[in-house]
Amino acid sequence: MNTTRLYVAVAVFLCCVGAACAADDWEARIHAQKSPDLIEWLGDWDRVPNELRDRDDAQYAICHELQARREVDFLLATLATSTNSYGRSVLVSGVLYGIDDQRIQTAFLSRLSEEEDEESYYVANYLAKRGITKALDVLNRHYFQYPVSSVQWSVTASLFGKYKYRSAASNLVESLDAASLNLAGAACDSLQMLFPDSPRHFDSPKAARIY
Repeated sequence: MNTTRLYVAVAVFLCCVGAACAADDWEARIHAQKSPDLIEWLGDWDRVPNELRDRDDAQYAICHELQARREVDFLLATLATSTNSYGRSVLVSGVLYGIDDQRIQTAFLSRLSEEEDEESYYVANYLAKRGITKALDVLNRHYFQYPVSSVQWSVTASLFGKYKYRSAASNLVESLDAASLNLAGAACDSLQMLFPDSPRHFDSPKAARIY
């Protein structure tokens, strides 16, 4: 019996070691790739090796690797010359959006637009997170019109309160009874920042809207 248990324990241990090695292998493969190759992978998933393509976390790992390298000039040059709209969108939302750098802010200011696509949203929201009024203007004009989740939009709603952007008040009021509790909560918090003398609690979203 003791020998059997020992064999089982060894087998389980070897399986765990094998799984860990497999994880290390695919992460190491991403780390070994040159940045232009990783960019190509993000823009065309068919180029990704089979053992990575089916992993749910592969795209996140690629974006994280590019963020860690912080090759900002290269990333911005790639963004400026790329004709792959999907690749640009992932580059902006998955890589550049997570890097705090003045060069990105400057580049994004020149790319700020009225387009209602994912790339344009993340460009505007990157700037809005840094209190750029022009970006808050754009996001307010296109309130909740971008193809992003309500959870992500709640981040935007919170920025209107953080930077005391009163022009968004009417849009925020409309979000008080949003199906997404994240958005409704962010809208309520922002309105209370915009109107600090308002009640801290309301009986219902309707009561808050009336107020």
